[in-house]
Amino acid sequence: MTVLAAVAAAVACWLALAPDPALRLRDPEPAEGTARSGAWPRRALPGLLVACAAVAGGLGGGGAGAAIAFAAALPAVTVGLVWRRHRSRSAAVATAREVSSACQLLSGLLRVGHVPSAALAVAARDAPELAEAAAVLEVGGPPSAALRRSGVAPGRAGLVELAVAWEVAERTGASLTATLDALAERLAAEQAVADVVAAELAAPRATGRLLAALPAAGLLLGYSFGGDPLGFLAGSLPGQLSLVAGVALGCAGVFWTERIAEPEVG
Repeated sequence: MTVLAAVAAAVACWLALAPDPALRLRDPEPAEGTARSGAWPRRALPGLLVACAAVAGGLGGGGAGAAIAFAAALPAVTVGLVWRRHRSRSAAVATAREVSSACQLLSGLLRVGHVPSAALAVAARDAPELAEAAAVLEVGGPPSAALRRSGVAPGRAGLVELAVAWEVAERTGASLTATLDALAERLAAEQAVADVVAAELAAPRATGRLLAALPAAGLLLGYSFGGDPLGFLAGSLPGQLSLVAGVALGCAGVFWTERIAEPEVG
């Protein structure tokens, strides 16, 4: 029982604390102190919850209790994490759309004759993403710095490009209209491509989730043939190890499918 509970705890912690390859690819050299800013405890919490469930099950019901608790807790945590990732991704996509609309609005105001400062003030009334930059400009500060700060949030990468265009226009005296026209067109094109990619990836993502649920159908099929698959999985050490490994690999497969089928949002 102790060995099985330890294995369950180790697997759960590894799944929660393993570095995120997508983050490493996007930011190979994160700023110093980023790993200590509170993200580590948040990432560790799901794995620790599963580990605690497995240990508690082991103390209360031996090896069978640990295996069953692990098999129940890990899928529940996986569903919660997948839902949270989906919600964050949806929020980032919605924010990217709003940034694209804000750039188009600002570009349109410049085309009809507004100077950049007046165009930014008018656009900020309908585009909250530009509100901070407009407030900074109103008190005499550089709006590009505020745009860069706002562009750090997921889905707001277009604001960083707007800040660069604004800085170039300020330093060189070049027209901001043509640059903003090009930026607005490119952001709109990126949104159209993102919509197509999301639609194409919906089927593989749904297939991965369906495959993760097939083991449960296999258990029901075993009972329909007169067998006792759950009795084997919970009543013997090989069965308990198989249950732990199967559930862990199934949940890891769901995470992997979600990751490779997740479009990048600027």
